[in-house]
Amino acid sequence: MFAATHDRERIRLHAHQRHDVEIYTFGALPNRYAVWHQNAWFDALRGYASPDDARQNITRRFASAKLSPFPCRLRHGRYRFNGTAHHIDKHMADGHALHGLLYDAEFAVYRIGTNADGAWAGLRHDYGGSAGYPFPYRIDILYTLNQQGLSVQTDITNTGHAPLPLADGWHPYFTLGGCADDWTLQLHARRRLRFDAELLPTGDTLDDHRFAEPASLRGATLDDCFVRTDPAADTPACTLHSQDFTLNIYACAAYPFIQVYLPPERDALALENLSGAPDCFNNGIGRITLPTGDTRRFTVRYDLTYQAQSPT
Repeated sequence: MFAATHDRERIRLHAHQRHDVEIYTFGALPNRYAVWHQNAWFDALRGYASPDDARQNITRRFASAKLSPFPCRLRHGRYRFNGTAHHIDKHMADGHALHGLLYDAEFAVYRIGTNADGAWAGLRHDYGGSAGYPFPYRIDILYTLNQQGLSVQTDITNTGHAPLPLADGWHPYFTLGGCADDWTLQLHARRRLRFDAELLPTGDTLDDHRFAEPASLRGATLDDCFVRTDPAADTPACTLHSQDFTLNIYACAAYPFIQVYLPPERDALALENLSGAPDCFNNGIGRITLPTGDTRRFTVRYDLTYQAQSPT
């Protein structure tokens, strides 16, 4: 049995004794993804205590943030598009703009419902343009909870009168309980982007087979952008596994990159599906030019199970 409810700030999608999901209208943030385990809920998302907590602390870790219209870092907040120079300085760290413009946007619920097969909720925000990014667009985010897990579909439509530069991504932090040193990770990737000292791509790639097969995170240091191998929706982009839980992430081919970040606390792992590389507005790696009136779709599915099983 599925249920979908909402108030002014929260949405809940529920599958009886299977999954429980909470979404904030602030940022369209997924704040909870819990699985029923031993007569209790286990939440695999590192989220926030409340919508107000998210508003106050979103820029600390950018946990669960929507990365739009660019992901990760934008060198010095500057880029050129169609011969015009632009400067974005909404949030700067180490001299670079971070994580786009919509991580703190207020979204409106435009649809919500259930049927025998699942529950869903759609959120919408119309971005009107700014001095640093003068390109209006509409973003629709549809969350669907069903027997296959939690799917998140993002549709971006150019509502302006000129083409716009675009990339899309998410910034969720996942935990499977305890310390990351006790988890294993597998990535459908054998290469990563080479970064410079400021964590910006150089344009080269490096062979990296560390997680091509399930491997322990014990002692690992990770802040890397991996290039998926032959991205396909029916193959997990990555699998995170512990003694009790397994999380499979299935991403569409429009997300060819996965940024993996293990924070110093080692209490969670950021697994960020990206359509474009960090600084893609400058280096062009995955940058999309979206014509006026056109829509681009991005989808990702999270499948969290509690059965202790070996990752494949």
